[in-house]
Amino acid sequence: MQAGIITPEPSASHGGFIPSIEGMRAVAVLAVLLFHLDVPGFSGGFLGVDLFFVISGFIITRNILWDLQSGNFSLKEFYRRRIRRLLPALLVTVLLTLIVSVFVVPPFVLVDIAKSAIFSTLSLANVYFWSGSGYFDAAAITKPLLHTWSLSLEEQFYLLWPALLLLLASKRWRLIICLSLLLLSLSFALLWRDEFPDAIFFLLPFRLHQLMAGALIAILSLRLQASFGNICTLLAAAGFLAITVMLDSRYSPAVGAVAVTALGFILLVGRDAVLANVLFGNRPMQWIGKRSYALYLVHWPIIVLVNFGADGELSGMNRVFLLLLSFIFAMGLHEWVERPFRKKGEDTTTLQRMAFAVIVGAFSVTVSVAAVIWSSDGFPSRTDPQVLRVLESVKSENDLRRHAIRFGVCHLYDEHQLSDYDLATCVSLEAGSKNILVIGDSMAADTYMMLSQAYPEYTFSQATADACTGILDRFDIGGRYSTCRSFNQYRFSELVRLDMDLIVLASIWEEDRIQPLKETVAYLHSLGKKVLIIGPRVHFRDAVPLLISRGTSLDNVNFSVRNRVVDRSFVLRQMRQAIPEVDIVDMGSIQCAPSCDVIDGDRLLYYDKRHFTQLGAQRFGERFKKAFDLPTYMSEPDP
Repeated sequence: MQAGIITPEPSASHGGFIPSIEGMRAVAVLAVLLFHLDVPGFSGGFLGVDLFFVISGFIITRNILWDLQSGNFSLKEFYRRRIRRLLPALLVTVLLTLIVSVFVVPPFVLVDIAKSAIFSTLSLANVYFWSGSGYFDAAAITKPLLHTWSLSLEEQFYLLWPALLLLLASKRWRLIICLSLLLLSLSFALLWRDEFPDAIFFLLPFRLHQLMAGALIAILSLRLQASFGNICTLLAAAGFLAITVMLDSRYSPAVGAVAVTALGFILLVGRDAVLANVLFGNRPMQWIGKRSYALYLVHWPIIVLVNFGADGELSGMNRVFLLLLSFIFAMGLHEWVERPFRKKGEDTTTLQRMAFAVIVGAFSVTVSVAAVIWSSDGFPSRTDPQVLRVLESVKSENDLRRHAIRFGVCHLYDEHQLSDYDLATCVSLEAGSKNILVIGDSMAADTYMMLSQAYPEYTFSQATADACTGILDRFDIGGRYSTCRSFNQYRFSELVRLDMDLIVLASIWEEDRIQPLKETVAYLHSLGKKVLIIGPRVHFRDAVPLLISRGTSLDNVNFSVRNRVVDRSFVLRQMRQAIPEVDIVDMGSIQCAPSCDVIDGDRLLYYDKRHFTQLGAQRFGERFKKAFDLPTYMSEPDP
């Protein structure tokens, strides 16, 4: 065979064990594990799941085609094998997670865990989490079964794909359908990545391109060997490592997913290359790969549940401990649950012969436990009544806040259109009054809520949108969705030209946003506008209701959360150095004057880790008036 030539495998190669693929599974699960442990340098480690999808598409298609060719394929037998391969370990993980959660998480979180448990066992976890919120939101660390979304997606694929392959009798039609699904899925995933990011992440139609990439290799029996195979393996492995290091929250996960589809494709066609066996076929990688399913199952519940019981930032030693704990539990799950239930040839043990009865029983117990927890509202009697009242107020506090920030009218979200913005309601110009326009993201919505309560004598206008940074050129700096792009253009081309006495800019400020902010200030000054910047705010490492739930009472809560505060004063110093021509309010000091209070009596000042409640905005507005002389600032001439 010539080097660099892609050649078809003999038909017999559809069956049998491929060591390099077991090692690729190890790479995928380690990437996910390091990402979830928040290990520096692995901000894109979640892409290990994408690599899993490509591998799964190849393995499943390869095995089905082999059985079809040998005349041994049966849908019934296929589903029996999948159930015994996947469900026992999943059920044990879900059931243990429920039991431990009863003792360590607050009622309102426990109810959500119980709901997710039921959907996970029904292979609908991806639909459940898609309908709730994103993988990367602040509450992800409160969802110990969040990672089961990927298992549900694969199980949905297993339900549909074998039957389709069985109907498509010829290789030609299998190839046409595979390529069509790949291209359609890839196109829609890229086209809608900004408008529907959660759907692109969680739902099968937008992940099919990864599964179909693996399936395509199996259908065509493609492989790379010799020197070109080694080069491609090296480049693909290096590319996957690079993207897991470089990708972060600034980039759409859909873009990373497409990149992994290509890299995974190259890795798999090079699976027989010498370098592939060296990198992935060695004993350590084989050992981890064999336990990759168990390790994937147990690691996230361990991280989440330990986090509930811990109080402090995840240190290096904590990470090592959680890593070791994950491997220990994975070894037990693999040896005592996963392996004994797997279908390999004839059933020889009593457990194997009773496998389905045991699985049905475990399924019934797991769903019943989850249903009891759900129906009992998470056993609220476990919590101090005062603390419970505060926790139960989160929804009402959020409702009050949404009303105060005029959600969906003056504050837009990715589900809204620019036409939803009501100019008549959101923008007012009153003769004889100071007219102030607030621009930015959800921090600006908080600022509007705060200033409008603190200065009722002024007229405040509002142009805010979620994750839509208040700067001129915000491309890839928060707010990727199309409504933000059009709204931002409208804010800075039309609204800022109105006869406003002051324009207030407020957003989540990061170091990479300082230069665009400086250019925005210069642009506003060129229009003759006076500008005030609300500086970076402190926030908390966990949602405030969760911090409160860890205590046995409300006594000393404001003192006890002090070590959970994230200080952003270093960004404020950089902003003041870069933009000395305007005042930048030190909101962090205002929030923490003298302490970083999170409750006032039995009322929340924050409803999550950073957003104010209506009462919080009122209290911080009172402090703002004492710390900053807004009337004098507006009367001063610009420098």
